[in-house]
Amino acid sequence: MTLVTTSFLSRSLFRCLAMSAAVGFTLAACAGAPSNPVASNDPALSASRWELTSWTGHTVPHGDNGEPVILNFNVQNGLGRVSGRAGCNQFSAPYSVRAAGRLSIVEAVTTRMACPPPAMHFEADFLDKLQAVNHYQIAGPVLEMQTLDGQTLSFYAREKPSASAKIKFVYVAAQKAPCSAGVMRTTCLQIRERKEDPWQLWYGNIEGFHFEPGIGYRLRILEEPVVNPPADASSIKWTLDMIVEQEVVKK
Repeated sequence: MTLVTTSFLSRSLFRCLAMSAAVGFTLAACAGAPSNPVASNDPALSASRWELTSWTGHTVPHGDNGEPVILNFNVQNGLGRVSGRAGCNQFSAPYSVRAAGRLSIVEAVTTRMACPPPAMHFEADFLDKLQAVNHYQIAGPVLEMQTLDGQTLSFYAREKPSASAKIKFVYVAAQKAPCSAGVMRTTCLQIRERKEDPWQLWYGNIEGFHFEPGIGYRLRILEEPVVNPPADASSIKWTLDMIVEQEVVKK
């Protein structure tokens, strides 16, 4: 998919110029250079996929109110790049770890998909704010980024899937149903993607999900293709990413 440069540079340039005397930025840095900063090695950043969970003064999308905001950090040939989803569009931007706990992210490029105005405004603010990140710290599964204007963006570590994985939302019924697995009779999960859809049997497993009878779930899962699956196995793999909601269902 073609990436196009976003239009956030003017705001970022103004902000950088205003702060340059205090923090020692150069004009080149404010303009988004270097385009390919060298990243020192911090395996903790690239070990997980990071989901935005809180941001001062903002309602963070998590599934019910929009696509979750995801960051993936990677280093190839000494060059750092962070990519993911910004609430509406996919994005990618160079980054560098200048020293322990010191992080710089420069201007992002994004896909250009139209979304409702609230999502577009959130995305524009988020991508602009990434360029103001100056410090970060990781404590267990939590990543916190601090910006030059004193805001904090908090992220939670999620499993880092393959590049081919996609996010999917499914409902899981509170009771399993009889099904056949080869010559064996057993019970299977019942799933559907929309509340108005009929229940369908799910013969496979959802890795990381522990089903409890009597509880209905809405799950966010990662769906990945399985290369050369056995003849009697599924060609896709589901992994639990997040339990979005659950409720006790009366019989």
